[in-house]
Amino acid sequence: MLDPLELQVFPSSYNCVSWSEDGEIAVAANEYVHILTPKVSSKNKANGTPPHFSSADWHRTRFRANVFTTNEWPVMFPQPRDNFSVGAEQSLSTVVGVAWSPPGLAKYRRSVLAVLTSNMVLSLYALSGTSERWLRIAIVNQALEIFFRESIENNTLTTRFQSFFRRDAEDKSPRTRKTNIRAFSWTPPLKVPAKNQLYSGPESRWGVPLVTVANDDNDLVFLQVQQPESQQGSSGSLDVEAVSSIHLPASPSYGQVLQPGSILSSALQTQVRMSSLTSGPWIYEPGGSGQDAISATVNVAALQGMKLRVAKFTVGVELRAHDSDGGLRYSLTFDVVENNAMPLARLEEFQCTGPMHWAHKMDSGSITMTVGARTGVALLGLPEDVYRGQKSETSDSHVLYYPLLDDSTTGTTLLHQERISGMTVAIDPESETPVLHFGSVGGYAAVKALTDREAPSRAPWNGQVEDIRERFDIDRDLGGLAIARVWGLASIHGLVAAVVTLHPGDMVEYRTNAEERLTVLFSTASGQPLDLESYILGDHAGTKNALSPKVLYAAACCAIVQSQKSGLVSSAQRVLERLAATSDVDMTAEIAKCSAPGSTIEPRSTDILNAPGGDIFERYGVTLTNDTTSPVQPDFPGNPRAWNFKVLLQV
Repeated sequence: MLDPLELQVFPSSYNCVSWSEDGEIAVAANEYVHILTPKVSSKNKANGTPPHFSSADWHRTRFRANVFTTNEWPVMFPQPRDNFSVGAEQSLSTVVGVAWSPPGLAKYRRSVLAVLTSNMVLSLYALSGTSERWLRIAIVNQALEIFFRESIENNTLTTRFQSFFRRDAEDKSPRTRKTNIRAFSWTPPLKVPAKNQLYSGPESRWGVPLVTVANDDNDLVFLQVQQPESQQGSSGSLDVEAVSSIHLPASPSYGQVLQPGSILSSALQTQVRMSSLTSGPWIYEPGGSGQDAISATVNVAALQGMKLRVAKFTVGVELRAHDSDGGLRYSLTFDVVENNAMPLARLEEFQCTGPMHWAHKMDSGSITMTVGARTGVALLGLPEDVYRGQKSETSDSHVLYYPLLDDSTTGTTLLHQERISGMTVAIDPESETPVLHFGSVGGYAAVKALTDREAPSRAPWNGQVEDIRERFDIDRDLGGLAIARVWGLASIHGLVAAVVTLHPGDMVEYRTNAEERLTVLFSTASGQPLDLESYILGDHAGTKNALSPKVLYAAACCAIVQSQKSGLVSSAQRVLERLAATSDVDMTAEIAKCSAPGSTIEPRSTDILNAPGGDIFERYGVTLTNDTTSPVQPDFPGNPRAWNFKVLLQV
């Protein structure tokens, strides 16, 4: 298991941590974003043993996120009173949100990092060159300005917005309200199903990246992010284009706890904004009139004050003519409406405060949305028909509420009143069960399997929190009154990371910059050790779709030559059998050598390399010298005699 990791910084917001598919952890800390990248020892890679990470086995780098040019963030003068925002006009632009994109956007198909600062500017960052340099490659606010400016020119704004422009030509408040970003969320990648192709296109392997943002005018905008055609595979700028939007005005019943129609109630209603977003899974179904047309639906939940709003975003995918490279291309159509089929009225009594998260177990027929409430967590179970926006006559949806009850420290049960500050859903790799992990500002931490109705139980990483809290308490002689705060949770591939800080509980805290500390704790979804060695050769859908047959074949050959673990060799055999079935290439020799690990993989003849499906094998067009340290030992020009996998694993 990974050891706890300590950073000499202090988090600047809740949900301050994000974990990418590449294994990199981003932590928001005031004006900086800290990037943690695991080191992998070449010795561990060579002998096939799983690495053990300590606090020193991480590359640590940071970049400053609050430095902008005038082109990236224009100079803003004081705005009218009704639209004046201290956060946008006078803040220090500290980081208030970070989230990694799905893989495939940056160079080498890596992930890009979205960073939201308190001046309501959303930036995209990518690694450039070495691990020490991160560059801003896009400003999402600029895409919003283009999208709504075209609407103005085409006279498609509503009367409410037209009145703003007629009142004062110098009034920049409409532009400000349309371009300021309050919250954002990456959608899962929209993956276009492949049609019997050996090498699937990027739309099928990596998907179409989409990001959802909420602006200062309660508009929910969907944007497509992609690399420019002239910069494919480079680390240059990204093209961000808004494709659809929907306006979600504040509900007239907001503030019903106040006197209806009062001045205070009316004033609060006009200031309601969307403060949190979360995107659900994609649901695919046949649709459209074109060839192999499909329809994909995703729901985005927005927390508006203490009320939930859900928008249904539908994408139509139709096959079109082959491009110049011979690959399949697709045309996309977008539509967004509010999902009124969702039974959100059942959640109004819980006073939702966020955060929110979606969970979906494949082939289960149901989808769960988890929402943090005032003194607990609420779970909304939905059938897929309701998720698609269809009214369900059988009403299979249900709402469960679990209060934050803690009876571990005293004989009496304690109800925590603080808000939930971190939430994530981790998938148990063995049972494939979605497990909800959540923690509160007061240090309460619990887990809940989303496939049953049992009450939440103690989080597996809660023991680590108690250990560091006791050490903090003893070092400062606080008499057991030290408290721990959870600032954020993130998960990837069955692993969970929690960001925790420690504080005295019986006094006003005074802290200098030199005393700032946060601790990143690691655990698994169920608390049991997790074996990640056979990830590439695993049977999960992500590996089958994202990795090319050439990569899978090379990984299987490495397992046969180098590994002595029967489980890993068995995974390699299943991969080879799957490749033989999908590529019509004879893999009999490689499959036979799975019974004798340590064998040498013989080369293929030129006829096989040039035959259909031969692209799965690696070939070289130059004659290499017979160097024993080279990964490839040549036999004749264009074909390696044998792979020196021990050297290959070390480069």
